[in-house]
Amino acid sequence: MGKKPDVLIDRESERTALQQLAQQPGAGLGLLYGRRRVGKTYLLDRVWPESRLFYFLAADSTFRMNRLDLLRDLAAWSGRPLDPEDYPTWRTVFRLFVDLARDERLIVVLDEFQYLLGGEDDAASQLVAVWDREVGGAPLTLVLCGSEVSTMEQLREADQPLYGRFDWSHRLQPFDYFDAGRMLSGRPDREVAMAYGIFGGTPQYLDAIRPAERFSDAVCRTILAPGGSVRVQSENIVEQEKGIRKPAEYRAVLAAVARGRTERNEIAAAAGLESRNETVRHILTRLQDLGLIWVERNFGAPSNAPLRYRISDNAVRFWYRFVETNRSLLAVGEAQDVWERKIEPELSTYMGKIFQGICREGFLRKHSQWGLPGPSEWARWEGQDRSRRSVEIDIVARLSDGQMLTGEIKWSSKAVTASVHTALLRDLEALAASGHGWANSALPEAEGARYIYFSAARFTRDFRALQTAHERILLVDLAELYAGRATPS
Repeated sequence: MGKKPDVLIDRESERTALQQLAQQPGAGLGLLYGRRRVGKTYLLDRVWPESRLFYFLAADSTFRMNRLDLLRDLAAWSGRPLDPEDYPTWRTVFRLFVDLARDERLIVVLDEFQYLLGGEDDAASQLVAVWDREVGGAPLTLVLCGSEVSTMEQLREADQPLYGRFDWSHRLQPFDYFDAGRMLSGRPDREVAMAYGIFGGTPQYLDAIRPAERFSDAVCRTILAPGGSVRVQSENIVEQEKGIRKPAEYRAVLAAVARGRTERNEIAAAAGLESRNETVRHILTRLQDLGLIWVERNFGAPSNAPLRYRISDNAVRFWYRFVETNRSLLAVGEAQDVWERKIEPELSTYMGKIFQGICREGFLRKHSQWGLPGPSEWARWEGQDRSRRSVEIDIVARLSDGQMLTGEIKWSSKAVTASVHTALLRDLEALAASGHGWANSALPEAEGARYIYFSAARFTRDFRALQTAHERILLVDLAELYAGRATPS
């Protein structure tokens, strides 16, 4: 890999750890993994710009072809003639790396390492033999990188050859709302939030948005149009993971969750798998492991209370909510027409749930700036009070100091009025009277109870005045959530 400009959004801790791995005396073994397009290669290409680095990208091919390709690339990189007959196994290749590192620190990155696993010449097993017996004090830094999350995670397990040998391992996650926004410098905050709701936090998806491009045109070109770069990745997200034998069932479950089914039984029914409950349980667990789904319970609910399942990747959520459901129209019509007639009118409702996630991420990122401790528990509450009136509270959290934080989240373009606070207090009083102990701790008379309100627009003057009069109330708008998101130069 050639030297690239040292521009990274987020990833500071990962870069520091990788640099320290290469600076430690003797040999160092690292593991970096994460879903495709999340920025693993981009990161590795910018960590050691001045170092002696050899990078190899494995292919979904045979072990022999990958080994021959690596030797060919290594010969070109090193200027050293390498006869493939002299290196008939992965063990001999790893010995070669040790030999090349004898006189000067060598960093080797083996990307998509999962393609080198399995069979008689399993790269992990062959590596162990060399690492334990032959690497000695050679200044060799070896980083194994891969995008099949479950396969790469298994390398750390106790029954695997490489168990206990990694000096550093890390799962690279997509960007949160804030770092996603840093990739879209110059765009207004509301548009940046919508971009996160549609493209998610995958850097390569966000990078597909052209700087001067109208936002709706970017969505149409990359996601709605057949062959769009983000569309191709999103519709094949399940097939990219090995070990999934019936991807159609996984897609059906994702579609059900994306369309608002949250409990396992209703997900199974919507997916056409109601007679196979254990299958659905397994699929949901696997999707959770892959980072495509997350789960929550009502605040204060017992551990046996039903779980609620949500899509955690916004690009996947948008795909199944709007693209997959309009597949026929998109195949025969104009993407812009589908956007205007089928998507844009529903976008505000869609963004309501997205904004709840943004606000949770914003609190985790900025709570100390707002003078609040972090949360030990954060959830919603949905149900009925004792009069059977439906109650929904967007934020119910216990902070690390033991105090309660409750609040509401509004995506509307209208200014939020103080009536929202009045309505929340009424709901808390009703729930406290219904026997919910946590609601008692959230009432104004409870010591330390705090309230937070998020608005994608603004707050009215009377609500701002109420905040000034009551220090327990915090009002946060989009400008505050995105404050300081200027892209690094």
